[in-house]
Amino acid sequence: MAAADREFPVSDLGPIDLGGRAEIQPSAPLPAFDTPGGRAYLAHRVREKKTELFAIVCEQPVPPRIEAMSSFRAIENNNLLHLMDWGVVDWSPEHRRRFVCVFERPAGRRIMERLDDVIEGIADDALVRVVLPQLTSVLRDIAQRSLSCGALNPTNLFIRESAAAAVVLGDCVSLPPGYAQPLVYEPLERALADRSGRGNGSIADDLYALGVTLLSLYLGRTPGRGLDEQTLLQARMDKGTYSALTSGTRIPQSLVEPLRGLITDDARQRWTLNDLDMWMQGRRLSPKQAQLPKRAPRPMEFQGREIWHVRGAAWAFSKSPIAAAQVIERGELDRWLRRSLNDEPRAEAVANAVRSATAGGRASNVEERLVSRVCTALDPPGPLRYKGRAIMPDGFGTALAEALATGEGGQALAEMIVGQLPAFWISVQAEYKAEQVLMIQQFDAVRAVLENTSPGFGIERALYGLSPVAPCLSPAVADHYPLTLGDLMAALDVAGASAGPGRDPMDRHVAAFIATRNPKLNERLLATLAAETARRPVGVLAILADTQRRAGPPKVPGLALWMTSILDPSFKRFRNLKKREEVRAAAQKAAREGVLDALLSIVDDPKALTQDHHGFLDAMRRHESLTARINKIEESLGDRSDVAVTRGKRVAAMVASGISLAGLALIVTLMAGVK
Repeated sequence: MAAADREFPVSDLGPIDLGGRAEIQPSAPLPAFDTPGGRAYLAHRVREKKTELFAIVCEQPVPPRIEAMSSFRAIENNNLLHLMDWGVVDWSPEHRRRFVCVFERPAGRRIMERLDDVIEGIADDALVRVVLPQLTSVLRDIAQRSLSCGALNPTNLFIRESAAAAVVLGDCVSLPPGYAQPLVYEPLERALADRSGRGNGSIADDLYALGVTLLSLYLGRTPGRGLDEQTLLQARMDKGTYSALTSGTRIPQSLVEPLRGLITDDARQRWTLNDLDMWMQGRRLSPKQAQLPKRAPRPMEFQGREIWHVRGAAWAFSKSPIAAAQVIERGELDRWLRRSLNDEPRAEAVANAVRSATAGGRASNVEERLVSRVCTALDPPGPLRYKGRAIMPDGFGTALAEALATGEGGQALAEMIVGQLPAFWISVQAEYKAEQVLMIQQFDAVRAVLENTSPGFGIERALYGLSPVAPCLSPAVADHYPLTLGDLMAALDVAGASAGPGRDPMDRHVAAFIATRNPKLNERLLATLAAETARRPVGVLAILADTQRRAGPPKVPGLALWMTSILDPSFKRFRNLKKREEVRAAAQKAAREGVLDALLSIVDDPKALTQDHHGFLDAMRRHESLTARINKIEESLGDRSDVAVTRGKRVAAMVASGISLAGLALIVTLMAGVK
């Protein structure tokens, strides 16, 4: 990235601390050391400030190689950029946390700033005497730790122009292997894969990149410069990579042998580190001839193109699966393989792919599944191809991380695993490798996870299972870059301060991250996340309490108060209104202390709930008893209207009788007076 294109932080930003070990200056960018993984900034150690350092702030939607950083730091080789430190920091320019890698600053300049640069070529003698031995020693140190580089190209090389000339290989850890590697520096099978799906790679891939790098340094430019990637890929498939990259170029005799040995498309025929050592010691090896792909005497017509070899067929079919499915089903591919290409084993492999793809009948996506398996049978070393994605089997972790971070392409990846495409890829490989058994077991487990759509499972758990260094991608905590359970709990604690009403801290990403990172979690707790309203908040609290107990931090008052805001359905399990308010008040008090176990013991107290339930049953029984007594009294009284009429008549008769007697007495009295 050019300096003019950068957004420089304001000058008054203070240093950013990295665990008390180093400080990074966001106000001091170093554009000359930017990498595809992120921008570079001045850095220094806290206790020793003489060594000049710089930090890469990782910005890509894929995790850096955290699992390999300790091994890279242990490498003591002056021809490798020394990784000094790494970790997550509070990156104040963006008001979020970022992962950073701290390196010792190289003494020299970058050999090539951009891939399309043209520089003065390096003499073949200097390449053989200086560059090749130094880079070979770096690759040997990397290989001894069972790692790969994945970033060897001229833009990642620095040269120290002094009496002791030296080249220094740059950053190999801020991105997954091959993620930013230009296609021409990747072997064909990896070049055909998505950049996020290239997988870990191997030292054999780095040796190929070494060969192309030597050729580039000799030419002073990238081979194939000026051609678009698709045209160059097609030329490499048609002619073989060595012929495609050296066409029209005179290669000095001193470089022909190592270049032929390194730039070969068949990894089994490619020179090894031992081969390079023997050659540099003066032992000449059998010359490697460029191996061209088997070419049919007659092409197969497809979508207006002529296809001459099987890898080209796989590449073309993957781009137009519907049309390819028709060619396969009409038998055109089978006839071309048997009659024109005369490749019976390949034809049988394709026939087996067709049978396996259609074994379950014609379901949805049958064309894509059919073409995917056929492409794998045509090009076994190549990537798995499905719905526009191209993924190496060990590249699913990074591919899922990118897909879920960007929101693009995740469904196709899940369908590939559920459709058992990785297992089929393994079944058609020419060589059996012990690690393939573990790979099959892993994908079987991930397939089971994907087929379960409950919280704590699904594609989110597949991501964290296949990418152990991926941070939790929950929207609630993504800006905090939580890598561990402790990080996650701390991030949720901070998020609790701004959580909206009714918002739940346990989304699908949080549940899957906890379930994956805590293998001791009782998975029956995950079932409560899909339970009825009253049980879910308690289940969420139980999972978070277990996580705090195992990973910390010791107090999370923000998260605890957040939990009390969604626990109302759980409070309502207490039927006694006085007890309910007592529990609510106790929960609020416990939440301020920040210990989730204490909060859980109040909200989900079996003894208190049992007593409340028994009290409720007693009240119900008393209510039923009183109701029965009232009903009995009413039944004994009969119809109240009849009683009122009868009593009214009796009273009226008595009143009338009284009046009559009073009148009679009055008449008798008056008559007595007259006399």
